[in-house]
Amino acid sequence: KRKLRILDKMNSVNEKDSIKILLKILEDYSWTLREKAAYKLAEYGKKVVPRLKKLINRGYWFSRAAACITLGEIGDIKSLDSIIHLLLFDDNPTVTREASTALVKIARRDPLRFSRKLKHMSLDELEMLKIFIILETNDTEIYSVIKEFTQNE
Repeated sequence: KRKLRILDKMNSVNEKDSIKILLKILEDYSWTLREKAAYKLAEYGKKVVPRLKKLINRGYWFSRAAACITLGEIGDIKSLDSIIHLLLFDDNPTVTREASTALVKIARRDPLRFSRKLKHMSLDELEMLKIFIILETNDTEIYSVIKEFTQNE
C-alpha cells in the first residue's frame, strides 16, 4: 500500500526521475504496482521505448509482460520486432498474452506501417501464420487490412 501511495504522488517528481522509478517498478513483485506503472510510463511515449526493449530482453517474466503493456499503449512501430520475438519465443503464457495485445494495438495504430515492417522482418511461414492468426482472432477488420497490404506490396 505504501508503494501505491508513492506511485500516486509521482506527479511532483521530475520526468527523468519519474521514468527511472517507473521502470524500476515494472520489476516489482506486485502486479497491481507493475500495471499502474506500465500505464503511467506509457504517458512518456516513444522516449521510453529503448529502455523497455532492454527490459524485454533481460527482465523477469512479469517485467516482460508489463513492458508489453506499456509498448502496446505507446504503439511505436520500432518496438514491433521485440514484441514479435516475445510472442513467438517466450515460454510464459502471461508474456505471450500481453505481447499479443501489444501487437494488435500497434497494428491498429498504423496498419500500413505495421504491414511494411512485418513484411521486411525475417519471419518464416509458420511465424507469419501465428501473427496473422493473432490478428484475425483479436480484430478481423485490421487482420483483413494488413493481409491485403502485405500481399499487394
